[in-house]
Amino acid sequence: MREVLERRQLDLQVVLEDLTDPHNAAAIYRSAEAFGAGAMHLVYDRATWPSVNRAVAAHSHRWMPTERWFDPVICVSRLRERGLTVLATALREGAQDYREVDFTRPTAVVFGQEKVGASAAMLAAVDGAIYVPMGGFVQSLNVSVSAGVVLSEALRQRHAAGATAPRWDAEREALMQSWIAREEQRPKAPAGARGPDAAWIDAAGSEEPEGEDP
Repeated sequence: MREVLERRQLDLQVVLEDLTDPHNAAAIYRSAEAFGAGAMHLVYDRATWPSVNRAVAAHSHRWMPTERWFDPVICVSRLRERGLTVLATALREGAQDYREVDFTRPTAVVFGQEKVGASAAMLAAVDGAIYVPMGGFVQSLNVSVSAGVVLSEALRQRHAAGATAPRWDAEREALMQSWIAREEQRPKAPAGARGPDAAWIDAAGSEEPEGEDP
């Protein structure tokens, strides 16, 4: 646990807004954890609370601190108060090529709903928009692929800047202790047993969602 946390990028975070396909949510959790993102934020004021496919997520959601929000404006405001620049993936005028973004600074990246993208409220609240350039007739990627592309670039930049060198602090220690306590309380599954293929995203321990419950 400590070796993973020493390299985790606590100030690189992901925001999912109203995703409807549980496979997409699961795939993004997996990519975010694999690329060392520090936390996940779920903004759900239009869609049903997501579930994750265990096979797709590979249990990555267990290692990703998660906060829930009902209001995109409040979510962005709180992230900004924590020192993060909030950027949304969107094809709109003024959007910046993701490769030109400085991901070495504290950043949260918003990935919007599969069909319509980020909401108007979210786009009005964020600090800017980014996009992944396309070279074919198709003008967009699956949202989980887009997340993997952007997070890979963020980690590449941070590695080049030396930001992935091992480090330890009180926040990492607290997170490790919370993981240890949780794992010690987990019931042991019988040998050969398999759990269900899907489960609700575990946001246990997070604060109550801010904003009006729809």
